[in-house]
Amino acid sequence: MGEKKQRKKRLKKQIEGLEKQKEKHFKKIEVGEFSKDTTPEYWKKEMGQFEKEKQRKEELLKKLSKK
Repeated sequence: MGEKKQRKKRLKKQIEGLEKQKEKHFKKIEVGEFSKDTTPEYWKKEMGQFEKEKQRKEELLKKLSKK
């Protein structure tokens, strides 16, 4: 039982972390704070990957909550 609770807690923290990363990337695009070898498109792509990963982890959390 303790493992399941820990897993849920870990997933919630990971979801929060992904959201924070997404926000950081968005701010970089807004401010134009990126190096010469990266572009706004790169950061947008990264944000998209974070969103997909966040959704995947939310689904796992839902499945764990149902059990």
